[in-house]
Amino acid sequence: MRKRHSTANILLIELVLVILFFMLCVSTIVEMFGLARVKSAYAKAENRAMLIVENLEERLAGTEDAEAELENAGFVRQEDGWVLQEENYRIDAVQTEEKTGAGVLRTVTFTAEQKTGTRLFELPVVNYLPGEVSP
Repeated sequence: MRKRHSTANILLIELVLVILFFMLCVSTIVEMFGLARVKSAYAKAENRAMLIVENLEERLAGTEDAEAELENAGFVRQEDGWVLQEENYRIDAVQTEEKTGAGVLRTVTFTAEQKTGTRLFELPVVNYLPGEVSP
């Protein structure tokens, strides 16, 4: 009878150790799923913001009135540039112009930031507008 009792104790200890091992594994797996969710949200915001900026880049290349295009895209004028505020990210646009003898070099720099303040990307869009050339 004594042998049965010691075999039951060993089995019980073995089961407790297996349960502890699985509990450690579960905590690690839950942490990994949490990190994957955060990275997925970051990538989704970055892709959406990049798509908006790339589409706007094409529209800005075909127009001389950059401010009207920014306004049509949903940007709001602020003191130092234009801002598009979305749920998970924000896109800032700053326009600079350099006048040359043959035309104007217009640069619009787009900066996208996540809601947490993490910078997603910075993309300059350069467009040359030729002026009148005197003979």
